[in-house]
Amino acid sequence: MIRVTRVSAELSGLAAEFPGYEFATHQTWDGLSIIAKRHGGCTRPGLYAVVSGDPDELRRALLEHERTSHQADREQQA
Repeated sequence: MIRVTRVSAELSGLAAEFPGYEFATHQTWDGLSIIAKRHGGCTRPGLYAVVSGDPDELRRALLEHERTSHQADREQQA
């Protein structure tokens, strides 16, 4: 029960931090993986999905994508 509550809280936190993504879990051989899938599908270029058993790794991947996306947007506007 504690694990489910912790994962649920982690998913809620990730959803609040990255509102452009939908978060879910998937049972794997090693335990549980978290899946982040971009809202709107893959119609736009860029990061579509991230799968990781480590919430911090998943967060770093999404943050890195946001950072590079915003940088590219600024360069196009200049």
